[in-house]
Amino acid sequence: MKNLLKDNNIIYKLPLFSTLVAALICIPLRAYHYCKLINPTTGFFDSTDLSIAVLYAVLAVCIAVCVIFAYIKHKSIKPVAIDFSGKGSAIVSLIMAAGIATDAFSVLSDYLALFTTSNGGYISVAEYVSAQGGTIMLAQVASGILTAVYFAVSGLAAFNRTILPKLRLFTILPVIWCILRLLFRFRRTISFVNVSDLLLELFAIVFSMTFFLALAQVIAKVDASTVFWKLFAYGFPAVMLSLVCFVPRFILVITGNSEQLNPLYTANFCDLTFAIYAIHTCFTAIKAKAPQN
Repeated sequence: MKNLLKDNNIIYKLPLFSTLVAALICIPLRAYHYCKLINPTTGFFDSTDLSIAVLYAVLAVCIAVCVIFAYIKHKSIKPVAIDFSGKGSAIVSLIMAAGIATDAFSVLSDYLALFTTSNGGYISVAEYVSAQGGTIMLAQVASGILTAVYFAVSGLAAFNRTILPKLRLFTILPVIWCILRLLFRFRRTISFVNVSDLLLELFAIVFSMTFFLALAQVIAKVDASTVFWKLFAYGFPAVMLSLVCFVPRFILVITGNSEQLNPLYTANFCDLTFAIYAIHTCFTAIKAKAPQN
């Protein structure tokens, strides 16, 4: 164990390995839950099963491994400038922009649909829309479009090293987008006894938000020496949780079993694009730091 802790590369080896193992275990289990245990109307578990405990135990262990081991080694890892130039970074940034734009237009469609539904006992349609979270939805759409533009510009600017530094101020946009996604989901009903899709989404968004916040500080060189380790501690769990939220739902959609999904919890492509972006960023940081450590 002592020899293991002396390995400086443990800050990304163990998080990466635990993320891969957790994803391989949890994705099939989650697909099974959708088919057999989760009520598509409520999004909650209808019955108990040993696989439920296994799923959340694996998720908890993975998160603990990523955070604890990255923290143990964080003082010995020196922050480095992450190189976002080149074709690979351009492609990944554009993919991320497409995922966020898709999510923004999906939320906008849901917002517009509120005007065609019954307003119940509300005085006006505007009052009804506001009560259904319309204000937060509009804010999420606006932040999503701005964030998508930021990633698109970052992708196009990946071939120009003089433009990239000028975008540092806008690295906060993905954090704001995550915060608004989080706020909108807090308006939904959740049961902490029968753990639902919502709780997984909340954790996925929280870890994504903390990853983007750490990345913004590293790029802007704001206290980068104390947050560099968080790219691995929060990035890998965010990837794992995002894949667990997206892949099982997508499997049900492509296999013709989308009726097993609650309408509020469909496959969000921004989860997949985030996983691609975060993995690319972590590996870019690994390649940049390897010669210096």
